[in-house]
Amino acid sequence: MSKFFAQTISTILNPIILLAPVPYFLVLKSTNNPSLAYFWEILSLIFILVVLVFILLGVERKTFSDLDISKRKQRPLLFTFAIGLSAIYTIFLYFLNAPRSLFIAVFTLILGLVIFELVNRTTKASLHVGTVSAFATSLFIVYDGVFILTFLLIPLVAFARIKTHNHTQQQTVIGAVLGILITLIAYVIFKYIV
Repeated sequence: MSKFFAQTISTILNPIILLAPVPYFLVLKSTNNPSLAYFWEILSLIFILVVLVFILLGVERKTFSDLDISKRKQRPLLFTFAIGLSAIYTIFLYFLNAPRSLFIAVFTLILGLVIFELVNRTTKASLHVGTVSAFATSLFIVYDGVFILTFLLIPLVAFARIKTHNHTQQQTVIGAVLGILITLIAYVIFKYIV
């Protein structure tokens, strides 16, 4: 039963699912314009779905062993594809005059993918835990601490990833630390430098 619970948590709090509502909340907070937030959410979902299709095709063609891309050697392909797609998304942001908050989010995503790829060369840091950590930290910063309870998702996802035998405790801790640090670095860069 607890393995089923852990797998359910891993699926519900998958990085792709967690990233899906982020553009809406960021744009709504920065512009207070629901229509604009919906526009950017729909456009962003197209790019997120492209990543999902890439993963599904990779699993079907045996390029990836599973939807979690559990094998460390398979991850660079996903990271490279996601960075390239993020660069294309940034071009859309620029030409469609997107709110600054989306540029910050994409910068953070690309920074995170690069750092996770570098760490991936020596250990398989948990991308699930890293994403939920970045998600909680971002909500905490953007909404002035209102969503502090989202930090409780970090140990929950870590438990799930360990219970499903996708990661060790050390790999989940590395993922959590990276997710929080990457988000804080991006926040400091855009708040005080750019």
